Amino acid sequence: MTNGKPPLPPPAVAFLCDVSEEQVKSPGPDGPIVTSDQLVSCFSKMIPAKDTPEIFEEKVISQVRDAIKRRKHSNAVMPELKPKLEALHAKTGGSPDKLYAWFLDLLPADNKDGFPKEAFMAMIMRCPPDAGEIPLKNFIAGIEGNMDESDTVEKLAPIIDKHM
Repeated sequence: MTNGKPPLPPPAVAFLCDVSEEQVKSPGPDGPIVTSDQLVSCFSKMIPAKDTPEIFEEKVISQVRDAIKRRKHSNAVMPELKPKLEALHAKTGGSPDKLYAWFLDLLPADNKDGFPKEAFMAMIMRCPPDAGEIPLKNFIAGIEGNMDESDTVEKLAPIIDKHM
C-alpha cells in the first residue's frame, strides 16, 4: 500500500492509460510500457474538469512526486538488499506464511493487526490469497515497489536475519 491506499488494479491502470493490445502483447519487464501522451491522458481522466490546478497538484502530481522519490530510494537500496531478500525467499521456500511473518516484523506494532495476510498477498505480493508459494519475482517486486524512504539495509537486514 502506498499512502495508505491500495494500488490500482492492473486492468484499471490499463484502461486509464488506454493501453493497446499491441502494448500488452509486447510488454517490458514489468508490464506494458506507456507513452508520455498516455500518462497525460490518464491524469486528465483522474480529475474532474471543474477541479483547479491546485487540486490536480494535490490529488495527482504530489502523489506522482512521492512515488518517484520512493522509487529513487528503492533503486538506491535494492542492489545491496536484493541478495538478502533472495536468500530469505530461498530459505522460506517462498512460503506465504513465513514471508508474511517476516513482513509483519517490518510493520510498527500498531499496524500489525490492521494488515491481514490476504491484503499482503493481494496488494503487496500480487498473488492470489490462497497461493501456496510466492514467486521470487513477485516477492522482490512487492518489496521494492512498496519501500519508503525509511527502509534501509541497516533497518531491514536484521529483520531478514531473524527469519533466516
